[in-house]
Amino acid sequence: MKKRKGSNRKKVITISMLLILLWIFGFYLYITYQKIEIQDNSYTATKTKSTMQEQTVENMQEEGQKVADVLQEINEAVVGISKLKNTGNSILSNSTEAELGLGTGFLVTEDGYILSNEHVTGSKYSKCYITLESGNTYDGTVVWSDTALDLSITKIDAKNLKYLSLGDSGNIRVGENVYAIGNPIGYEFRRTVTSGIISAKNRTIKIEEENKSSYMTDLIQTDATINPRK
Repeated sequence: MKKRKGSNRKKVITISMLLILLWIFGFYLYITYQKIEIQDNSYTATKTKSTMQEQTVENMQEEGQKVADVLQEINEAVVGISKLKNTGNSILSNSTEAELGLGTGFLVTEDGYILSNEHVTGSKYSKCYITLESGNTYDGTVVWSDTALDLSITKIDAKNLKYLSLGDSGNIRVGENVYAIGNPIGYEFRRTVTSGIISAKNRTIKIEEENKSSYMTDLIQTDATINPRK
């Protein structure tokens, strides 16, 4: 009888131990399940991040559309310039670039004053031919030029023209986007648009011509693609 009672006691202790182990195992599974739920919440945070990225892309698209609208409006004030009236409209022309003076300018007043480069229009009192965005061509007269700056102002006899207002170059910052519009190599490629950034400010370059040296200062450096003769 004593042996049987001792055997029963051992069984009770064994069963109790098993129950305790099962409870510990069940508690472990519960904690593990709770951790899985936390990981699922982090997945929701990842989805929110993706939504923010989509919004950023949409903002970039909207910004690009605004730039395109501005460039389209500016195009109306950009003009083509040639020294010869009916020659040089083709890149296959036998005339040289110096003879044609093919290049670009833009209207700065509604009554026909155009800012351009002296090497394109010629010096003061020179004659050139101006083609507007509409396709109309006008006789132009250079009323001012500066060889050192390579700038000129040409006048045509026209009214109510779309023109551009000059900005303040002192307000620009390195890294800002810039756009160039022009006629790089003739009529077929008129109003070509290129883009870049402001690479540097206050640059100085040395110019040597006819055994003489001069310096151009306070220049703006950009990586936008531009024909060096335009």
